[in-house]
Amino acid sequence: MISISLIALAAAIAHEGNEISDVVVVTGTRVPVEAERLPARVDTLTRETIEIEGLTELASALARYPGVSTVQSGGIGAATSVFMRGANAKHTLVLFDGIRVNDASTPAGQFDAGQDTLGALDRVEIARGPLSALYGSDAIGGVINLIPRQGAETGFAPYLDLSAGSFNTLRLLAGASGTHGALEYGFSAEHQESDGFNVTPSRMVLAGNERDGGEITTFTATARYALGGGFSLSGVLRHRESSSAFDTFSGGPGFSQRADAQGLELFRNDQTLWRAGLGWARADGRLTSDVRLGEVRHDRESRDGGAVTDTYAGRRRFAEWLNVWQPQGLEALSPVIAFGLQTERDSITTDTAFENPLSRAETHAGGYVNVQARAGESLDLSGSVRVDDFEGFGTETTWSVGAVWSVLSSPAQLFARYGTAFKAPTLSERFASSAFTTPNPDLQPETATSWEIGTRASVAVSDERDLTVSLSYFDTEIENLIENVFDFTTFTGTNRNVGRADLSGVEFALSVDLTSTLQADVDYAYVEATNAVTGAPLLRRPRHAWSAGLVWRPVDQLSVSARYQRTGSRRDVTYDDGGFFVSGNAPVEGYDLVSLSGIWRINMSASAYVTVTNAFDTVYEQPAAFAGAPRMVMAGVRVSY
Repeated sequence: MISISLIALAAAIAHEGNEISDVVVVTGTRVPVEAERLPARVDTLTRETIEIEGLTELASALARYPGVSTVQSGGIGAATSVFMRGANAKHTLVLFDGIRVNDASTPAGQFDAGQDTLGALDRVEIARGPLSALYGSDAIGGVINLIPRQGAETGFAPYLDLSAGSFNTLRLLAGASGTHGALEYGFSAEHQESDGFNVTPSRMVLAGNERDGGEITTFTATARYALGGGFSLSGVLRHRESSSAFDTFSGGPGFSQRADAQGLELFRNDQTLWRAGLGWARADGRLTSDVRLGEVRHDRESRDGGAVTDTYAGRRRFAEWLNVWQPQGLEALSPVIAFGLQTERDSITTDTAFENPLSRAETHAGGYVNVQARAGESLDLSGSVRVDDFEGFGTETTWSVGAVWSVLSSPAQLFARYGTAFKAPTLSERFASSAFTTPNPDLQPETATSWEIGTRASVAVSDERDLTVSLSYFDTEIENLIENVFDFTTFTGTNRNVGRADLSGVEFALSVDLTSTLQADVDYAYVEATNAVTGAPLLRRPRHAWSAGLVWRPVDQLSVSARYQRTGSRRDVTYDDGGFFVSGNAPVEGYDLVSLSGIWRINMSASAYVTVTNAFDTVYEQPAAFAGAPRMVMAGVRVSY
């Protein structure tokens, strides 16, 4: 873990009381720096945007960003994979306030974005590209950080949000945040439930009228208390419970036909995390140090007709010592150095219908160094190096360098970076076994190299109107991909490091104030993701994706938003109208979705709102053979002080 951050150095501690304009916030080493100094693309979904567009679930929020492809196999609580810049779902690292929350008990150790709602969050940061030089394993495609609400201008700022709508959907959010003397805090409780819709597409002959519903309940609390003398205590506590019904392959003589399946449910999908820390800051702010420890627990359970079929338990215990130093006497370079040590212990226990019971644990430790400096008035340089040592397979070193050149006498910037990344093999990938699976404890990490170049600019069109634009190209090569190799002599499969992937693409983003009351944004991503061994396109990665939005505020009391999303054609595993398998890599047509939202501010504290998702009731499948959500209308009341 040795990192010189292109993102960590951007981590302004907004929830720790610092307010810095034009700053990207990605919790990690928590070093404030202007966003324009970073050679990276980071999208920030703010609380304001969440409320204006009526977003309630993480999966739908991520889907609004082209190049961040989400694939959800149903409605609320359904399993959801995230593909960033064409990388596999397991190559996206997700953090909650800087805490790693990828589920170690899943086969590939990936994060399930279908289980989280947005009510407790102040913002979501999406950092694209390889960031293992900052965060270690998993961060090949990018990093997503969920930052909770904390602190306010007053001692007690409560909020309440109630809504109801289609499919008997109900949502309740209640919480408060504030700053009272030395204490800064935030807490919330959120519950969302829905009868859902039929996940088996209506085109299939065995599709019935069963609805596949779900529910999610989340409790979140954060706090920071200044002890005096530069010392402070901080803590985070979060507990989430979710469940969902689902359809699988329950028709036909071999139960291999897509069909409605009564009684199948992910009965339990719980996550509990906590973190406690002691911090110290020198009076002049040039040196800060934090010691923190915590735990993340995942517990999942599947049922069929009330009988338990699969159980999974994952535990991650961690401790870390993080430091940030701004040396004196080098003001011309404005250097910032972040360094620290971290250790984690992952343990899993699984018992499933088709695999032997598994119970394993492993320890991982490392250290990082981060440096950023300014060379003259127009050039910012950053670099990183990180070393991770794993009990099971040894040491992995990653590094990254980047530069931003501000073109003199113009609003334009040019940026470039190069970095390496890796994904450690999971305990399941190495040790899982069954009658048809042979374990391979000698698996090595998947590794990646990536480079990116781009340009961006921000222009003041008038005193009240701005335009920002960015364009970038990236290229990533991943080697030693873990794939299951089947031996038809022994009729067993074994995970091996035999795969390779080539990923490249173009990303474009534009936002502009068309008038003082009308804002627009356009976002486009072109992603070429191929299997470098066979040349075949990788599944579920659309080559073209668009997003365009309008926000209109004709009067102070009214806000109206509209968003158009285009998911282009892609390859997928396909099934015919009878529900039978057709192809393992066939083209699937693209689809278009439109969402609408309107907010009427009743007074300074209360507002009423209506949201419509999939406004034109588009029939689509994402993934193929799983029905996408039909049109949904929600109406609610929001109160905040």
